[in-house]
Amino acid sequence: MDIGDLLITQQKAFFVGRSEELAMLEQCLSNHDWKLLHIHGPGGIGKTTLLRLFAQTTGSSRCIYLDGHSDFQLPQDFLKQIRRALPEFADDRTEIDMLNACAASHGSVILLLDTFEMCGAIENWLHQDWIPKLCPLVKICSAGRYPLEDQWMRDGWHALVHNMELQPLTFQEIQMYAHTRGIADQQIVAALQQFSNGLPLALSLACEIIVLKGNTQFLDQYQKDHIITYLIEELTRDLEENDWKRYMEASSVVWRFDQELLQSLLQEKITNDYFREFCRLPFVIRQADGWSLHDSIRQWVFTDLRNRMPQTFQAYRRLALDALYKRADLFPHKKTDLAFERLYLHELDFVRDFRFQWDDRLRFRECREQDLDLVEQLYLQHLHNQSNFIPGETHLEALIRPLGQVDPSAFYGLWRDQELVAFCSCILLTEQTVRIFRSNPITLPITTRIRPDRRQYLLSITGVAAHLEQDITGSVARALVQIIERNKDADFLDLISIPYWLEYLPVLGFQRAPWADSTTPLGVKYFGHQLDLSHEDLATRLNRMYSLMESSVPAEQKVVLSHSEETGLSLEQSVKLVQRALKHFPRLPLHPEITPTLRPLLPQSIAGQVTDKIAELIQTNIRDIMQTFLDGSEEEQRFYRILQHAYIKKIGTHEFVSEYLNIPIKSYYRYLKLAVRSLTYQMMKMNV
Repeated sequence: MDIGDLLITQQKAFFVGRSEELAMLEQCLSNHDWKLLHIHGPGGIGKTTLLRLFAQTTGSSRCIYLDGHSDFQLPQDFLKQIRRALPEFADDRTEIDMLNACAASHGSVILLLDTFEMCGAIENWLHQDWIPKLCPLVKICSAGRYPLEDQWMRDGWHALVHNMELQPLTFQEIQMYAHTRGIADQQIVAALQQFSNGLPLALSLACEIIVLKGNTQFLDQYQKDHIITYLIEELTRDLEENDWKRYMEASSVVWRFDQELLQSLLQEKITNDYFREFCRLPFVIRQADGWSLHDSIRQWVFTDLRNRMPQTFQAYRRLALDALYKRADLFPHKKTDLAFERLYLHELDFVRDFRFQWDDRLRFRECREQDLDLVEQLYLQHLHNQSNFIPGETHLEALIRPLGQVDPSAFYGLWRDQELVAFCSCILLTEQTVRIFRSNPITLPITTRIRPDRRQYLLSITGVAAHLEQDITGSVARALVQIIERNKDADFLDLISIPYWLEYLPVLGFQRAPWADSTTPLGVKYFGHQLDLSHEDLATRLNRMYSLMESSVPAEQKVVLSHSEETGLSLEQSVKLVQRALKHFPRLPLHPEITPTLRPLLPQSIAGQVTDKIAELIQTNIRDIMQTFLDGSEEEQRFYRILQHAYIKKIGTHEFVSEYLNIPIKSYYRYLKLAVRSLTYQMMKMNV
């Protein structure tokens, strides 16, 4: 075995998924019928890795790999590479005759043309002169960022060209890749999925750093920002139009866009042709009512924009909000969808991370009585997959069959092909269903406040296929909205034990209903929530929720802005200073090299007069603010506990604090970020 063999072995060991694509390549090589298979997708999606692995597995006798980066400026450049790849057939024949002879000798050969967009100088020659002269035994697979269109779809070519878009890796495949790198911690794997969104380049870069760190935690913010910068450079490397980079930044702020919305954000006219060219970029996806950036690209560009150009980011955000409000006035029938899109504009990372995408492969329909067995099985599978599951514990499974017999259509399923992959229930509280709910200790408290004068529903029994949970969470979230919309003018109650959904319900306008809380015999807690739409529709509630969330920010942002006029600090810079102060909090007075850098956290009126007391004043201010957190809302009390144990007492690593406070690590880091930002807001308010 030589080094080349070792490299192939290593690549195969780290290669996951792509079974369908590899089968397509094998089929392309072996089929009697001739097709030009073209694989396309954004940079980093794994096109080159796929072609190279197939070439190495198939062998050089039947597979010729050519990279567009070889600078094919003239047909002769391309033909030299072909001749070089066929040494045993090198004679006075033309390259076409050599290829045809090679194919006849081996039954068939396949020509892999990678980075096809770089072959622009010879594309017409390939299309019109060279490829048509090959015999059908010479198969061709090309790969590039863009699908083959225009001339490749005319004059009979449309029947011979098959465009195949390379999709991101699934959560299961991400798990498999992490396992090959020695990463088994499920919290880290979940963070990898959220960060990479299945883009292999992002996944491999992140895993490389995690492995170097010793597999104990996910990336810190600096490492994530560093990878994001590299990824954006890679994604935009071939973009010749500078305007398109601005279009990407503006469109990253919104969930989806169209030509008019993009014009509103940029405050400039965009020609039809120019907009269509932008939408042909490999990372722009066609949606039902517009376009959007790929989830991963949108997340990275958004993060990069918010970090580099916070004022531009805020300007885009305000312009988007205004434009969507105007649309709601013009299109009342779309007000719920538009309210959802306005909610997406909120800066709360959880809202953006949820990504309200809809998987077009899913069908949403009411369940039938014959589906109840599948509903029961999926509920139990989902329950066993949760982090707070306790073996031997009973939950709501005993209610499914009796409730389904009353009304099976109260269970709404999401189906992929013939597989039930998720379901939600929406049970109307009637005399019959209330009697069933009284039989279970978890749902018993709900039945104590039944209102006969109202239509009330209980949304509690749900399930998602474990192997798809990370991939279709957004679709389940949208399905819940559709269910609520179908049952208007009602009062919705919810009992939930799954931690991450506890953050989603308030986004929809649900309010905590502690009176409905319950606990299973072995200690799993169910938390009650209520959404009363008997006097307002969901769109109005979402608008009001957005306004409430926004109203909690502008006053604080104005404080930060007025403070920044004096100190030159942006909000993000102030947050970094507070993080520095917290990191050294117990021994802050003993670090004279650090405390001068924290001076901007104090009011200008005293900052210049207390050189020797900066640390003590900052410690006092932080303690005073944390006391207000302790006396405040449930969320502020959570902020207090996290900051107190992570920084003031310093009881251990963030992972240890997360476990100590019984907060899932993914949620812990979100709360930690919110806690530090809230602390920063309050410190800035004290400085006015």
